[in-house]
Amino acid sequence: MIRYVVFFSMFFSLLVNAQESEFETLQILFTESGKQIPEDLALKYFNFKSTERANRLLTGKVIVKTKDYTILSTILQCNLGGSCQQSSITSFNNTGEKIDTIAYERAIADCSFDDRRESIFVSNDLLVFKETRAKVDCLGDGKQLGVKVWLEFQPVKENGSFSKPYTDLKAIERDNYIFSHRVFTKEELNNKTEEELAVIKNEIFAAHGYVFTKTKWQDYFESKTWYIPSDTDAVNKLTDIEKKNVEVILSMKQ
Repeated sequence: MIRYVVFFSMFFSLLVNAQESEFETLQILFTESGKQIPEDLALKYFNFKSTERANRLLTGKVIVKTKDYTILSTILQCNLGGSCQQSSITSFNNTGEKIDTIAYERAIADCSFDDRRESIFVSNDLLVFKETRAKVDCLGDGKQLGVKVWLEFQPVKENGSFSKPYTDLKAIERDNYIFSHRVFTKEELNNKTEEELAVIKNEIFAAHGYVFTKTKWQDYFESKTWYIPSDTDAVNKLTDIEKKNVEVILSMKQ
């Protein structure tokens, strides 16, 4: 009985080592973007099968790498009319087991529309995308007939899986919107000047309509189209994330 247990343990160890080695080989491919992923690896790790509409899966890049998981992006070039390129991101644990996968970036267009999704912020706990939908005059001079732009926020869990995304239609207009959606550490803000930190802190309050008493900040935020002054006390309107970021910024002045 002991002999079988030892044999199984050795077999399992060899299997895990082989899987880790293959996953390391896969990651090496991602040191260069746009390389074709071999069919066997594309099928095993990304469940990709060649079709008439898309016959190749290309490497993107390593999006996030932590001690617990790695997120890789892959590029799919569509064999369709017009312009068509889409990418996905897939998270893996350290042995190469797939955790989760979602859409990443895309650029799809023809003479009547332009549909784009662009990554604009990346961290190990939050990804932010800029979504753009435009209607184009197909029969005329090709000008845009209408366009919608917004931000989508994709939280990343500690285990590398993706939570439900959410949108913020007003965030696109703000310079420091990210501080309303993610908690930052002192270390991440060490490269900010005192003036930059002051702008960030006050923008958090301005987003909730705070009426500033100092002329400097009144003039600064009244020049922003999104700013609507409405309240002399906005502390209770701040979210938990915003409160924590304000606390971090204030602590850096001490």
